[in-house]
Amino acid sequence: MARRRRTYSRSAPLYHRVPIIPGILYLNISRSGLSLSFGKGSVGRATVSKSGVRLNKSIGGFSIGKSFSFSKIARWFGRGSQKDDES
Repeated sequence: MARRRRTYSRSAPLYHRVPIIPGILYLNISRSGLSLSFGKGSVGRATVSKSGVRLNKSIGGFSIGKSFSFSKIARWFGRGSQKDDES
């Protein structure tokens, strides 16, 4: 007899978003740490965390979007080794 697949549903969100300036500036709290996101969804949104800076831009209603990540900036926030900075 074949085993049935179990369904998986998450009851808690992956992160909490705390509005500092509603619609523009948010503090995001997740298991991996804190991040700060700012910007409007229609214009673009930037997220700064210990893993770097991520810029998101999408066109509403068309499901088209692009994300850019700048991990070198993560060294400013204490991630990465000092050897990388010397070379």
